Amino acid sequence: MKKRLIIGMLGLTVMFFSSCKKFLETTPYDKITGEQTWNSENLTTAYIYQVYADVLGTDAWMSGYAHPYSARSEGTTKNVMVGTLNGAFWTKERAELMLKSDNYGWLNYSLLWRINSAIANIETSTTFSSEFKNRSLGELYFLRAAHYFVYAKLYGGLQLIDKVLTLDDDLQIPRSSAKETYDFMLTDLQKAAAALPATAERGRATAKAANAMIMRIGLQAAAYVDGGAANSGYYDKVIQSGEALGLSNGGTQLSPYYNMFRSYETAVTATEFILTRDRNKTNTSLYDVPMQYQGLWSTGKFSAYAKANFPINVTMNFWGMDGGSWPTQDLVDDYLVSDVDGQLKSWNNTSYVTTGKNVDEKMYFSNTKKRDQRFYATILYDSCMYFNNQVRVFFRRDGNVSNANSKINEGSVQEYGYQSGNTENYNSSTGYAMVKYFYDNIVSLPSPSDQKLDYVFSVLRYGEAYLNMAEAYLMKGDFANAKKYMLPTMVRHGGFSESSVNQYLNTLSGNNWGNSLFEAYKRERNVEMVYENNDRYWSLLRWGMRTSGGLRDGAYVGSGFVIPELQGALRGIRISRDGKSYSFFEDNNVVGEARFSAKRYLMPINETFRLKSGVKQNPGWE
Repeated sequence: MKKRLIIGMLGLTVMFFSSCKKFLETTPYDKITGEQTWNSENLTTAYIYQVYADVLGTDAWMSGYAHPYSARSEGTTKNVMVGTLNGAFWTKERAELMLKSDNYGWLNYSLLWRINSAIANIETSTTFSSEFKNRSLGELYFLRAAHYFVYAKLYGGLQLIDKVLTLDDDLQIPRSSAKETYDFMLTDLQKAAAALPATAERGRATAKAANAMIMRIGLQAAAYVDGGAANSGYYDKVIQSGEALGLSNGGTQLSPYYNMFRSYETAVTATEFILTRDRNKTNTSLYDVPMQYQGLWSTGKFSAYAKANFPINVTMNFWGMDGGSWPTQDLVDDYLVSDVDGQLKSWNNTSYVTTGKNVDEKMYFSNTKKRDQRFYATILYDSCMYFNNQVRVFFRRDGNVSNANSKINEGSVQEYGYQSGNTENYNSSTGYAMVKYFYDNIVSLPSPSDQKLDYVFSVLRYGEAYLNMAEAYLMKGDFANAKKYMLPTMVRHGGFSESSVNQYLNTLSGNNWGNSLFEAYKRERNVEMVYENNDRYWSLLRWGMRTSGGLRDGAYVGSGFVIPELQGALRGIRISRDGKSYSFFEDNNVVGEARFSAKRYLMPINETFRLKSGVKQNPGWE
């Protein structure tokens, strides 16, 4: 019976978790014995490299690290609108259309066997040097914790497997509690931090990476396990790891924001990255990175007026079209502006709304760059240069890349006597496009698979670490220190002066929904982390779970906090054809408005898998 269970577990792994590519799997492992692997430092290192690829490159929807989905799943929030062609497929979570028959994955048993097998063999090796053993074990503990966190975010408590299972083990492994699961991950990471080196080759974990992961996981644990209580020991762990990272008042570890996300050549030299997943052009095309799903499309199918006033003389054919990259006005509104008096304000509260002669002077400031500098590195807006500076794109009414079927061009037949905008239905329906993680020098070829490129995914970086430190202090009620650690990203990445940031933060207070300091922190985190690791979604759930008082053995389902930012229609902008005026509109793709109920704090476990494995379903999804 136990033998059949092992086969069943491996079969489930193949069914639910097999990925399309093994990017680093170049060695013919079927021709190398285990004895050879565990007696060779080179072969053992290659083995661990493959584990890195499988853990960091996981295609787990909504919760992965360095996969196109980790950016595309931004559509589960109100930050972006997925286009009109893909139906409900990419955004059904935003409208809470999930069912227990859906499959969001589960622990990869095969991967865990490989990790645990490596740990056991390296620990008992008499061949390896102590330095090699320590580093290898540290990497494996780090990777095991990282793999668990992918699914702990989704489901809470998991099956804890910390050894190689045999036929003598009970293979009907129950789910452990969320506390036991988070403590398991944090213990692994503490061991990793003690064993790993201070520096390493690109793509390999260091003690800094372990501490940065402790900070990320610790915040989630504090909310889900302790209900975000100010005295939660998890917040203390976050702060201790932040101190171990040497976070400074001036944010000296931070790199220019644009450099990290808009060019491979500058990304590979950015010192802010703590851990990256690098892709090589020998096996990487537009299909393998978020860019395919961000690109604009044009083969000249727009009006005679647009051709005369907004010409495009090249062919742009990014085939992903509408996979989740049209930023909403909700996101754009979060980028602050420095007003004439030097104060930081929301754009619609500045004097420029009155004095500006056109939309750009009121809102975007292309010439003077008065807005948070991350806006210009993240958002493509009306009249920007694009496509390696070959095209100026116009999202306005009757523009060359405004979707003819969107509300931007609604009523154009009655107004102009023809359907205005780009009639190919592949372009923006909100008035914006996403250019974070979009390399400027890349242009589209007839087939995305022909466009080869080197690429850098951020897994962990100092910008997030500063904000994690700020959040731990904020939730403990230490507002002075929370502001101290919010300041570096606003200055170094936002481009604001230190004095203006201090003036902005000085009067803010409170750590509950609606309190001024908490609202400022939510805004700052959104503009810093958008399009990375689906941070916005998991942060909103973390803060909502804190307000709900934690999991409380499932009581959250009936009385949990309903997150306002995950409800309601999406917002876009309609700029007039002459660019002088604007209005806003509400819209949605086929799934309808964003909806949220408290049962979504934990996702449903696939029912077929659950029945075979014997694990318990999450509350509200029975």
